[in-house]
Amino acid sequence: MKRLMSPLHRVLDLYRRGIDLGHTVCVRGSFAEWGSGSRLGRGAKLDSPHLIAVGTGVSIGQYAWLNAKDDRSTGTPTLHIGDGAHIGRFVQINAWRSVNIGKRALIADRVFISDADHNYENPDLSIMEQGDSFKGSVSLGDGCWIGIGAVILPGVTIGNNAVVAANAVVTRSVPDFSVAAGVPARIVSIAGRPGMRT
Repeated sequence: MKRLMSPLHRVLDLYRRGIDLGHTVCVRGSFAEWGSGSRLGRGAKLDSPHLIAVGTGVSIGQYAWLNAKDDRSTGTPTLHIGDGAHIGRFVQINAWRSVNIGKRALIADRVFISDADHNYENPDLSIMEQGDSFKGSVSLGDGCWIGIGAVILPGVTIGNNAVVAANAVVTRSVPDFSVAAGVPARIVSIAGRPGMRT
């Protein structure tokens, strides 16, 4: 049974949408590309938006952190978000060279995605002092679903229409039409072969 919104909740919902729209209008010109119908939630943190290309009809949730860096020194976008993608609240994406999110990809809240990592080779320096560097391109396929709290590490490709379960830590690529779960994530099923485990 569908719950009806009270008049107060409808007003609050319109107010929140207005704030998100206002935020979007204020910042969309700072992106490398901003597709029509895309919106950015309030409180989103943007580092180097001129290195971020956003397709049409994209939804970026409240307090998401889009963190781009020109590690290649080319001035071209390092983060590409495909048409119709949904990025949840409190998501962090680090794109030093190449993070690509496919069309209609669904990314739940509190997901972490990065193509870079902290350096830690020098035992005489704190991790903070050693900086960070690119480790491997990340690609999320069209129509994939990344569950709440998941972590996608550098060098990983998530296939088309693949699923990453909640809180999974993905260290290896996930094929098209498959489901990955666990820490570290393993393939637990593939379309047409339910219950398959490796």
